[in-house]
Amino acid sequence: MTFKQIKYFQALSKNLNLRSCAKELNITQAALSLAIFELEKNLNVKLFDRNSKFLSLNEKGKVFLKQISPLIFEFECIQKQMQDDNFYELSMKVSQNIGIYLLCGVLDKKDDNIKLDLSLDNSKNIIKSVLEKEIDLGVIEGICKDKDLRKIKICDDELIVVSKNYFNKDFFIDELKNFKWLSREKGSGAREVFLNALPKGVDLKLIYELNSTAMIKELVKKGNFLAVLPKFSVKEELENKKLFQIRLKNFKISRELFVIYHKSKEPNKKFINFCEFLIKQIQREF
Repeated sequence: MTFKQIKYFQALSKNLNLRSCAKELNITQAALSLAIFELEKNLNVKLFDRNSKFLSLNEKGKVFLKQISPLIFEFECIQKQMQDDNFYELSMKVSQNIGIYLLCGVLDKKDDNIKLDLSLDNSKNIIKSVLEKEIDLGVIEGICKDKDLRKIKICDDELIVVSKNYFNKDFFIDELKNFKWLSREKGSGAREVFLNALPKGVDLKLIYELNSTAMIKELVKKGNFLAVLPKFSVKEELENKKLFQIRLKNFKISRELFVIYHKSKEPNKKFINFCEFLIKQIQREF
């Protein structure tokens, strides 16, 4: 069963005259008859009642017409979209911190003709989705060394240690090992960068691993915990003195933010323009 056969059936079900319908479709009467015959053969059912003078839909034909009509309409809409140069659809995953704290004020400024399928995830899972070509592009935090990915640097970012208490002194990182610590889950870009930056022999007392930066912030505000978070994610809390940065001696945690996509992807002008828009808008949020 082909789409052409279905379209011919729909046309004939309205016209109910082989010669007239064939002329309307700009094909021969024999070609139309063969298409309907092959369709009925595939379905193993007759769709029309035939006699020497009249052609009419039978019960099966009426049911088939009712079921295929919305499918034909949907297919024709898809066909028009594919032929419309203005229409463009992208699937994208962004890291949780970037999505919540940097992109919320950005996406309403994008081109309205770009339909964006957007979701949040951690950096490890985003990299996996791009490698498996499940999405068109990702925005990640931290380390990305895979050779099958193209990376575009957005900016540098700083991770800081925060507490609900103000300390009027600087600490070496090993002086904080007896505090209770909160961390993002495995796969988080922030967690990976921080743990890789720790000096050898420094083991922190990790109490909870959580997949929500917002929940970590609330626990730090209400408990005696420390946490390492992107500075941009606690900007408001620092300004309102609900959280305080713990100053560290000889220990600065910096990382990079990237837009990534698979190296086999051939980016067109709309894709490149959207990536440039995304990068510029995120940079403005810093």
